[in-house]
Amino acid sequence: MAKVSSAREGLIDAAVELFRARGYEGVGVAELLEKSGAPRGSLYFHFPGGKEEIGIEAVRRVGENVNAQFQGLNATGCDMDFYIDQVFRTTAKGIKDRDYKASCPIAALAAEMGNSNPKLRETVRAVFAGWEKQMSDAARARGMTPKNAAAFASAMLASIEGAMVVSKAQESVAPHLNAARAMKALAATMLMN
Repeated sequence: MAKVSSAREGLIDAAVELFRARGYEGVGVAELLEKSGAPRGSLYFHFPGGKEEIGIEAVRRVGENVNAQFQGLNATGCDMDFYIDQVFRTTAKGIKDRDYKASCPIAALAAEMGNSNPKLRETVRAVFAGWEKQMSDAARARGMTPKNAAAFASAMLASIEGAMVVSKAQESVAPHLNAARAMKALAATMLMN
């Protein structure tokens, strides 16, 4: 197997961190190059589509990493309350570790997406759909009906992303703790119906 270019990986890593802090529109190509340490020629060699192509790869990477975390948590067989708590503990730790200056890069991009980047917008949509599927699968494995599991997963995703935005603004993990509490109450109701 061929070795993946460190310049390529560095550009994707830089994009994830910069998009996390400032979104897609707030980051320029020169800044991506500076943060990654990659030579200018490597950007268009590895990403002929420029910044949009880097954005797509960054979104895919974050999506795959988070999907793996959801799958791993689901595989533990933990109960629904622990599942929810663990998700929100993870998101709270992530934003706190970044001093409340950066949150979910996928949400940051989604908030900016218009019609100018259809491929990037579709990649963001697919990542969110994948996360919802993982959470729906977890809810079904813990006894929710397919309909309730789908609704729960949608609400959970909205709660996660909302907690990230509010947490960043308030410089507090309280939104994650409150969202976990609310989602546990919703899950308990949906498990009974």
